[in-house]
Amino acid sequence: MDGGQTKPNAERAAARPPQGMSASALDRKLGIKKHAREDAARNLPRHDAQDLSDTERQIISAVAAERARVDQSRQDALADAERRMRTLSPAPQDFMGPALDARLALRQVSSRVAHDWDEASRRASEARAELNAFKHAHELRRTAIYPRSTLLQSGLLFCAAVFEALFSAALFAEDDERGLLGGAITAVGLSGANVTLGFIAGFLGLRYLQHQRWPMKTLGAGAFAGVGALALMLNLFAADWRDQLAAISGRQLDMGSDASFHLWSLLSLDSPQAIILLMLGAGVWVFSALKGYSGFDDPYPDFGKMDRAAKAATEALSDFRAEARTELEAPINVAKDALSARLEKMRAEFEAMNKAFDAVAAKMETLDAQARALDDAASGAIHLYRQENAAHRTSPAPAYFSAEPPSVGPSLDALGAAAALIDDARARLAEAQAQSTQALEGLLVDLEAATDRNNTGGPA
Repeated sequence: MDGGQTKPNAERAAARPPQGMSASALDRKLGIKKHAREDAARNLPRHDAQDLSDTERQIISAVAAERARVDQSRQDALADAERRMRTLSPAPQDFMGPALDARLALRQVSSRVAHDWDEASRRASEARAELNAFKHAHELRRTAIYPRSTLLQSGLLFCAAVFEALFSAALFAEDDERGLLGGAITAVGLSGANVTLGFIAGFLGLRYLQHQRWPMKTLGAGAFAGVGALALMLNLFAADWRDQLAAISGRQLDMGSDASFHLWSLLSLDSPQAIILLMLGAGVWVFSALKGYSGFDDPYPDFGKMDRAAKAATEALSDFRAEARTELEAPINVAKDALSARLEKMRAEFEAMNKAFDAVAAKMETLDAQARALDDAASGAIHLYRQENAAHRTSPAPAYFSAEPPSVGPSLDALGAAAALIDDARARLAEAQAQSTQALEGLLVDLEAATDRNNTGGPA
């Protein structure tokens, strides 16, 4: 409740006239009622009078001095506010200078990167054209299929080699005089050779079997047949050797290091370990051949290489374009920061000017309230005189008694000049915002034009 009553009470206190300037105080000081009755007894002022009576002029004179002091305070406050607002008024800023500097820097950067941009574009176009020509010549109607990283495929081949080596070592160690170490050495060599031959058969054999040109297809078939025969001989030899080791171990004969290849015994394996060894080797070889066929590159020869070259050229162009775009945007960003700083400076000055206007408006409101209180006191005293005079006179009262009493001081509308300064500053700020926006839009148009010229290989 206190907060709701404080402001109105303060306003009423501010609207009260100074000490001795109320209507009742003026009555006591000037004897307004007494003079009104005396004038009424003499029928003064006359019913046809046009001018104020002496008592009314005394009232106005008594209030005029205090009103003049208030008016002088108002004029001083207004003059000081106008001087301060002119000082704080936003100064005109140059919004074309940063834009011109940015355009010059933009042309310089564009000229510097034009050659490299054109070279990167040409390489990307040539690589794409070569890839399309390759696909057309080899009747390929699909995209290249290959893993992004060959690490996983290499790991799978390594796991296959380790898997075969572990099982083979156990099979060889059963009848090898050197024990597990000797079996492991033999198994590692066998699995490594098996994986290598399988990979070569898939990479150089199976892939070239689907080549569009017959010479390459013939070479692929020959490579696959030769490597396949070599792998078959290797695994049959390993199985036969394991069978002979088992037979020797069973007869307890010492055959030394005899590892001769007996062609007539290839189809007559006796031990199950030899058959398992042969099947294991065949499985690992087939797995390795499939990985060599499509695990490391596209199944069609040179297709993956051509596709990677085209993608590398395209990515290089994209990276270069991004770097060049960053260089082209650098002067634009500098100009943008400069324009924003200048516009922000004008906004801060306008804000300070607006605060100064609000401060003088509040001060003028207080002084205006004092002036209105004096005017109201004078008007009330004059009404008191006229009322008392009209009540005690025998002749009609003058016609001017029904009119409003004259104002003691000048009109209170004194903020017109300050408001005009605010309006002018607001207009300059709006114009500055439009100039800044126009400058930035022009720079963006120039940036896009420079980018399009470099993209199309035109002159910078």
